[in-house]
Amino acid sequence: MKVTALIEAKKAGETVEKAAPAAEPTGVVDLMEALRASVEHAGSAKATAGKATAFGKTAGSKKPPAKKRARSTSTSNLADLSKADLYKKASAAGLAGRSHMTRDDLVKALSGSGR
Repeated sequence: MKVTALIEAKKAGETVEKAAPAAEPTGVVDLMEALRASVEHAGSAKATAGKATAFGKTAGSKKPPAKKRARSTSTSNLADLSKADLYKKASAAGLAGRSHMTRDDLVKALSGSGR
């Protein structure tokens, strides 16, 4: 609509002035300051202590992670592994000649009966 009115005014010989460009909002955010505030908020004990989470528990009532059990390398466990897995275990154990061993040889060597 405004464009049509400007065209008609120009045809009629009127002078048309350009409008001043609208000032663009900058919206500049100091990223370092925002990051610093976020880290301070997340790291402060006061910010998280006692606040309820989505599950109704407080943030400070987390259970410690479960401890992993050490697996024993009994012959029955080794027999269930693939040759590739046995080779990885043999590499970790530093078994010499492992690249020439069969799957059964690797099981024996890792179980200790083949040494």
